[in-house]
Amino acid sequence: MAGYAKLSSSIITSSVWCEDDKTFRMWIAMLAMADANGHVDGSVPGMARLLGCTVQEAEHCLDRLMAPDPYSRTSECEGRRIISEPGGWLVVNYGLYRGQCQTKDGSRAEYFRNYRKRRTA
Repeated sequence: MAGYAKLSSSIITSSVWCEDDKTFRMWIAMLAMADANGHVDGSVPGMARLLGCTVQEAEHCLDRLMAPDPYSRTSECEGRRIISEPGGWLVVNYGLYRGQCQTKDGSRAEYFRNYRKRRTA
């Protein structure tokens, strides 16, 4: 697991906020587990175990997250939040939101990128 996830405050006005509790928890777990490219390693039974639910309930959550969302603020992949890929899933707009968090006023991401680059040179 990656260990740390940035969470945009816009989540509270998003359509995922309106999902059932298990689906929302699955979404938050996937954001927390995603690597820098938005890939989430896992299996349906593993995710069910993580959420403390049945495999069928986990499948329902994943189906909801992979379904088109007509109310999504982004049109990429018809508003789907995740897509299935080998070894797990891809969080569709992960890069978009990751980039937004790093460019907000007060972010020191660019400073630290340059700092690390200078130290290794």
